[in-house]
Order: sequence, then structure tokens, then C-alpha cells
Amino acid sequence: MASVQAKLMVFFMRKLQNQAQELLNQGIDGIPLLRLEKEKAFSRFKSPRTIQCKPFDLGHMEAAWFTPQDFKHPNKVILYLHGGGYTTGSFNSHRGLIGKLSTELGAKTLGINYRLAPEHPYPAALDDSIFAYKWLLEHEHYNPKDIIIIGDSAGGGLTLATLLRIREEKLPQPLTAVMMSPWTDLAITGESALINPEKDPLLVSKNAKEWGLWYAGKESILHPFVSPLYGNLSDLAPMLVQVGTEEILLNDSTRLENKIKHAKNTSLTVDVWSGMPHVWQFGWQYIPESKKAIKQIISYVEHQIENAKAPTSIITPDNLASKGLTQKTLDLAQVSFETVKLGAKALKNSWK
Repeated sequence: MASVQAKLMVFFMRKLQNQAQELLNQGIDGIPLLRLEKEKAFSRFKSPRTIQCKPFDLGHMEAAWFTPQDFKHPNKVILYLHGGGYTTGSFNSHRGLIGKLSTELGAKTLGINYRLAPEHPYPAALDDSIFAYKWLLEHEHYNPKDIIIIGDSAGGGLTLATLLRIREEKLPQPLTAVMMSPWTDLAITGESALINPEKDPLLVSKNAKEWGLWYAGKESILHPFVSPLYGNLSDLAPMLVQVGTEEILLNDSTRLENKIKHAKNTSLTVDVWSGMPHVWQFGWQYIPESKKAIKQIISYVEHQIENAKAPTSIITPDNLASKGLTQKTLDLAQVSFETVKLGAKALKNSWK
């Protein structure tokens, strides 16, 4: 049963949705003012005081580093992809949630303002998320297994699409990904969006369908990079999904869970929270369920970090030979192996 605080949050969400509907009814013409109103509303969710936020230009887009006061994982980094239906939102609107996640994990977070529809339809947002991921790898020199991608709502769907694109470009997958109430089917065909959609205090199916078409642009709404639910979900980083029962996107997550059961080399944990609305994690300052959900996210990421520390077998010429490699490859391996041994011996002697 939802807490009293959670029920109050749902009440205020409905008020916010009713106020926004007048702008939403204006279609594209209402988007500029809707963006301003959303920034104002979501800025009420403050970031922890100990977080430093430093905006900067990342190529053609705005970005910001969120730096916690205390580092538990100084070598890890979160890449955060904000929600907002691909039409609204920014790292400023999500500052409170980004700052809390960064503080609790004890790691820096890179928040990006990817380009928004309808001015910038697909593949703009996905190109921007991939640009940021490559920037972390190539400019900031992070190991891929030190990167955690987190996103909410449209940013959650973008997180999954980013994993698909990473695989297509033959880049290494990140350590893990976390998606809060992800929008994975922009066609809005899930049962939760079609049957009793009034349960959702924030999202309206009709508006979501329109936003999906704005984002897809000239591309099919069912393209896997637009609606990643329809993609090949094999060989992706391990993922955690949190979703509430009171949202139209519930089945975007449950259908994803069913599809991944048939995928190869991909693990997914889906946690369905009874009585929770869309991206309830925003309310961590006031809502017990929000605090608990963030703790679960951090626990999951910590588990993935520990798993990545598991020892791997040392590659030697002997165990390479058992793999049936060519003699040229084995000769190169032998030279490399002997070089490593000489280097280790020299280092050991320098300590004496």
C-alpha cells in the first residue's frame, strides 16, 4: 500500500498534469512554454547541498558535471539521460534526482542536454548520447566498465537505445544501466496505456503518441533505435528497471522483461512498485518509497561493481594454444608474455 506521502505526490502530479494539459492541447505551439513551466516545476526538487554542479559545453550541446563531496567510487562515472518525452527536460530539471544518485553512489555524474524534438527529431537525441559515451571513453579516458548509464522515462528508453547503438558500433558495453519508468515503445501499444490510462496522474496516452511521432520524424515509430522494445536485446550490459503500477508505461517494462528472457547474454531485473506513479524517485526528499527505490538502485550498481572485480584467468601462451590459434598469433603471444615477465622482474628489482 502506498504511503500517505506518495498519495499526496500523486495528488500534486494530477494538478500539474491538469495545468499542463492546456499547453499540451496546443500541440507544437505549446512546447516552448511547456518547457519553461516544467523547468520551474521540477526545479522544486532540490539537489543535495553537498553536490557541485558545473555546466560546460560538450561539443554542440550543454552538459554539466555533478560532483559529490565524498567519493566512494572516484573512478566510476554516471552518464545521466533525462526524461521529458524527448520534447522537454534538461539536467537542470533533473538536478535533484541526478544529485541524489551521484551523492549516494559517491561518483561523478555527467548530465547532458541532448537535442529535443520536434525541432530535432531522431536520431538527434541518440547521436548525442553516443557522443557523450564516446567522449567519456576517449576524452576522459574512462574504462567502459567504469561507466553506468541511468535514465528516466524517455531518457530510460534512450538508455536502452544507446546500449543497442553501442553494440551496433562495436563499442564496449558499459558496466550496467538503470532505467526508471522507461519509455521503450513510442507507439504506445502496451495494455497499461490502452486500458484505464486514467490511473496515470502525469502522462496522457494521446499526448505521448504525439510526442513519439515528433521524435520519430521520418523514421518508423517501430525502429529499434526509436522504440528499443522492438530491437535485438542480446549482448547488452546488465540492466535494472523500476516501474510503478500507476503509469501508462508499466507494460513497456513488463514486455521488455519477457523479451529479454529469450535474448542471449543479457540480464535484466524488473521491479514493479505497487501504487507508484511515473518516476516517483524524484520525491526522495519527501516520499519513503522514493528513498527506498534510490537505495535499491545504489545497491544494484554496487553489486555490479563488485561483480566486475571478480578475478579473470591469466592469458598465457599455453592456454592460447589450446584455442587453436595460428602459429603467428602464438609467437606474438609468446613475445608479449616474455616482455610482461621481464617488466615485472625489473619492477620487482627496483623495489629492492
